[in-house]
Amino acid sequence: MRPEIERDRDPRSIDLIAVIALLIVVFGSICYLTGPSHEQMSTAFIVPSQSVRW
Repeated sequence: MRPEIERDRDPRSIDLIAVIALLIVVFGSICYLTGPSHEQMSTAFIVPSQSVRW
């Protein structure tokens, strides 16, 4: 006979898991946004020519 698996969880443990997951997401997004950029911006402001006639 297989043992019966308990499916009921304490609501406090679900809340704790949700808070930990939220903290991981917030910490990861802060590290991603404030971290050093790996690519340099290679685009420059392009000044249109004065001699172009429309």
